[in-house]
Amino acid sequence: MILTREQLNQKIWGAADILRGALDSSDFKNHILCLLFLKRLSDVFEERHAAIVQEWMAEGKSEAEALEIANDPDEYGDGAYFLPEQSRWSHLLKVPENRAEAIDIALVKAEEENARYLEGVLGGARFNDERRFGDASEMDALMQRLLHHFSEIPLGNKSLLEPDVLGNAYEFLIERFAETSGKKGGEFYTPRSVVRLLVEILDPQEGMRIHDPTCGSGGMLIECGHHVEERGGTPRNLTLTGQEKNYGTWAICRLNMLLHGFPDADIRAGDTIRSPKFISSGALDSFDRVIANPPFSLKDWGHDSAEADTYKRFSHGIPPKTKG
Repeated sequence: MILTREQLNQKIWGAADILRGALDSSDFKNHILCLLFLKRLSDVFEERHAAIVQEWMAEGKSEAEALEIANDPDEYGDGAYFLPEQSRWSHLLKVPENRAEAIDIALVKAEEENARYLEGVLGGARFNDERRFGDASEMDALMQRLLHHFSEIPLGNKSLLEPDVLGNAYEFLIERFAETSGKKGGEFYTPRSVVRLLVEILDPQEGMRIHDPTCGSGGMLIECGHHVEERGGTPRNLTLTGQEKNYGTWAICRLNMLLHGFPDADIRAGDTIRSPKFISSGALDSFDRVIANPPFSLKDWGHDSAEADTYKRFSHGIPPKTKG
């Protein structure tokens, strides 16, 4: 089954429908996003796992021997993901009870196995939580529905019509969650047309260092990569960095960068005004391009810190105290 962007968006939003009756979207968006990413990891892993088995059987190994080899993390190479048995979707579908606990374990194990890229990202969404999902029996039934719903969404590379369709679905979810919480997406999402305009003006080039000090879900950094690729360059030759104050949005950004093919993007958590994280030898790091959509209407934005800023970032004036 090959999915178009619209079909995938519709199917993924159906997973949110399963939870929407019981919870506000602000309480479960990270759960849906984590399940989406775990399913994607699992499907891509299963494709690679099957290919390794076939390769070794073609070399004369028995199926049992080939399967044993395919379960060795070293077979997957540098920069590739490996999922332990407990993190694979096929395993989760076989769990007879305590499914929420099994999902939590799957996320933690996936993060531990791929700590270089996923450390601190997946483990924060806790499914085994009766305060959110009801008592044990209700929670188990709910998790079963979620698992079976996602099992019907093929997310391997062979199932996606466009190379970037999953990343676009990710942004679709982020925007829809923002709309349902009445935020218009401004907290972590900038309209794509605005992003494209800013990137066109800045015209980033291959080899540049690009920084977004209020990166939200990472859309501006990703668009810089697309800009380079559309002009025949190699986007992986960009150095993409960003900082995000909201920890949940920071995690979404990390996942978004991974889904768009930028696993080495350096995204750090923290308040850019009060505690900038990109510092070398006591001075702010320099970049070839800086792009941002700061939260202009934020009331508690750090006025006091700006007045005493040791990095002299406000030489042209300080914004009003209640309007960042």
